[in-house]
Amino acid sequence: MKDLAKYSFANAKIRAMLSYLIDGPAFNGLLELKDKFEVFESLKKTPYKEVMEKLSPENIKMEALEQEFLRYDLKVFDKVYDAISTKREKDFVGLLKQRYELEQLKVFLRIWHKKTPVDLQDYLVEEKISYDIDYKKIVASASIEEIILLLDDTVYKRPLMKVKDRYKEKNSCFYLEAALDVDYYERLLDCIDKFSSADKKIARKILSVEVDIENINWLIRMRKYYSMGLGDMLDWVLPGGEWINKDTVRRFYSSDGLTKVVDSVALGPYARLKDLVQENVAELEKFLYGFMMREVKSALGGFPFTIGTVLGYLTLKRRETKNIISLINAKHYGWKKEEIVPILNQ
Repeated sequence: MKDLAKYSFANAKIRAMLSYLIDGPAFNGLLELKDKFEVFESLKKTPYKEVMEKLSPENIKMEALEQEFLRYDLKVFDKVYDAISTKREKDFVGLLKQRYELEQLKVFLRIWHKKTPVDLQDYLVEEKISYDIDYKKIVASASIEEIILLLDDTVYKRPLMKVKDRYKEKNSCFYLEAALDVDYYERLLDCIDKFSSADKKIARKILSVEVDIENINWLIRMRKYYSMGLGDMLDWVLPGGEWINKDTVRRFYSSDGLTKVVDSVALGPYARLKDLVQENVAELEKFLYGFMMREVKSALGGFPFTIGTVLGYLTLKRRETKNIISLINAKHYGWKKEEIVPILNQ
């Protein structure tokens, strides 16, 4: 009964918001359109009308388009946040929203590291999502220590402090980004562990699949593109996965090639990985993402008064945003439907 009272308003609100997501047939209709101009016009008839009216298809920068869609996502997160009445659950939604700030910070760290002149406004979603961060000063910083000082009042200081020496030794932004990711998932897990047993179970289930996906993709890329010792690799395994964890990495480490990697991680519900096209990362990603979507939809179809309703909806919303951005990008470059479908998270 406590969960019923806690989520009754939020459940009604989010169920209504779910009805505004673009369903499969409608999205297939977008795929059939001949160019980005038709996609723009069609999206003006959806909840994305306010986004499309800010943009012109004639001279649109793809970076600017992505930022507008992400800003819209942040407004959706705010609506969900406002629909929830209890502090612990609000904190959780706030932490999920913080992911957008984390990704934005990683983008600006890459820009700083590469020292390549860019229009910073093309990459800025919001100046403040969770914290006041001066991204212009970050890009202009002379050292990683200076950046850490600029982040003194944020949660991002601690993970960057841990790896600043390794970053300087290797001269690779990978260590900065990986440390931020590990720290974020640690904080997310800590937040989930404070939930009621029912909420904790459903939230951990969805998150564990997401973490497994991130770790599998990471493992494949590490062996394919990087040369890294076992001790170093273990430091960057994201916490919270159900099947893919540090023990998996230890077993996998002696293998070579993507086929052996797939054999190493084809555990439990991921057994079908062995049947996928060998050496095809895109096919692996589509399977893994589809598995997560099944978990999300299962959560939405079950007992409605849990945090699973919230987490499930926000996961679907992020997927929709990524797919629309990918679709418009592809149409911008003249791709055909059969070329676009493989890059979508469906």
